[in-house]
Amino acid sequence: MKKTLFLAAALVLAACGGDKPADQKGAKAASTENKTEAGKNADNQGRIAYVELDSVNAKYQFCIDQNAALEQEQKGYANTLQTKANTIQQGMADLQKKVQSGQITSETQYNKVAQGLQAQQQQYEKLEQQYTEAISKRTADLQQALQDSIDNYIKEFNADGRYSLILGKQSVSILYAAPGYDITDEFVEGLNKRYKKK
Repeated sequence: MKKTLFLAAALVLAACGGDKPADQKGAKAASTENKTEAGKNADNQGRIAYVELDSVNAKYQFCIDQNAALEQEQKGYANTLQTKANTIQQGMADLQKKVQSGQITSETQYNKVAQGLQAQQQQYEKLEQQYTEAISKRTADLQQALQDSIDNYIKEFNADGRYSLILGKQSVSILYAAPGYDITDEFVEGLNKRYKKK
């Protein structure tokens, strides 16, 4: 399965502001309340983390299981097509031998066998197209299922609002990220725990 790319962003927290109080007492109370709220938000505001998307694909058991199933499906399709291709090739070789050995002596006989082989070839091409479309749809469905899984888990993962921004890291999208911002292992561990419960 092609490596799926997903993930980004949630929960930018902003400090609350209040209206200008009418008296000094009110001003003090409002100021204290705003400082407390700002202090809470300051702990989380601006905290950024990233998840290595390649590692999610490699370590998330859902991906491992689904990739293995998809690979088996592809092998089954490939084996079926190879068997049919071998049958057609053998038929063409047999036709040639029969012509050379004199077993087929008329154009009518030749055309009858050739048309049968041509019909097999058309069936092969139709089946190949069906398999290609089936794999394409299956891959798209798996990518969507993975995206849904990530989207659902990230809400749970960041329910406490500890991060203002969570990025999906790829070499093409983030040029540099300090290791301290990497939460991949923790994130994948949580995904796997959640997957095992299902």
